[in-house]
Amino acid sequence: MKKYALLVATALTVAFAAHAEDSAAPISTPAAKSKEDYVIMKVGADDIKRSEIEKVWKVIFPGGNAPDFDTLDPRIKNNLLRGVANEHILLREAKKDANLAESPEVRERVRTAENQILIQEFLRVKTADAVSEPKLKELYDQQMKNRGERPEEVRARHILVKTEADAKALAKKLKKGEDFAAVAKEKSEDKASGASGGDLGWFTADRMTPEFSKAAFALKKGEVSEPVKTDFGWHIIKLEERRTTPAPTFELMKEDLKNQLTRKVVMEYVASVMKDQKVVVIDSKGMEKPLPAEPEAVAPIDAVSPAGR
Repeated sequence: MKKYALLVATALTVAFAAHAEDSAAPISTPAAKSKEDYVIMKVGADDIKRSEIEKVWKVIFPGGNAPDFDTLDPRIKNNLLRGVANEHILLREAKKDANLAESPEVRERVRTAENQILIQEFLRVKTADAVSEPKLKELYDQQMKNRGERPEEVRARHILVKTEADAKALAKKLKKGEDFAAVAKEKSEDKASGASGGDLGWFTADRMTPEFSKAAFALKKGEVSEPVKTDFGWHIIKLEERRTTPAPTFELMKEDLKNQLTRKVVMEYVASVMKDQKVVVIDSKGMEKPLPAEPEAVAPIDAVSPAGR
């Protein structure tokens, strides 16, 4: 999966940088009609098919989120092609060195890579049924049921100033009806939220400092707080909305659920095979000791002091 990662990432840098500097240049264009596979590029005597380029493009966007290849901005498409061309040229040059290809180190690395790919494909086939859509949804429903009561969250705005006197003066004006968002844009020291009228979005109590959260969650909808002191300065807070934190959607959790089920099936399968195998550890004196079938809990390496070694 990482075959082209370095070369293609390097080749794409120029295209993405150009896109960032020119907001009028989209990363993709209106979708073209789907085409059958064809030779999209020639590198010396090598024919490169469109399907090969698409595979490389999809590797850059794991999880199936790659934009359609046919819709790419021409600059990005050309840089992708350049990355693949570089790969083919370098591979051709490397193969000219017979000693390199036959060296023990290279052959060992190739053997290791082949073994890893074989194991991964074997496990993919073994776990295919376990990560079916119905089973993923069953696990999702089970986890949603076990989550218990969801925490409350609020959406609030704030204005941050340096002194208590400034905060009191602003709070007085705001409570008389001045537009909170307009004042935040003009006066707030927090320029990031100030640009959007002081809007902090939705947050639970644990996301903010204790003093800020205590004041925000004590407000009623539309109410403006008295000045609140934190390590950042003095805040005036306005509560916009309050709700119970929504549960994450199935689509949002799908990849994590897939990983959970895959790990479970793999561990159960390996355990079932291991129980019929004799696995022993042999020390320097030739003494055999059974390898524990289950992983053992250990302290993190950083937590082990030199004195305890």
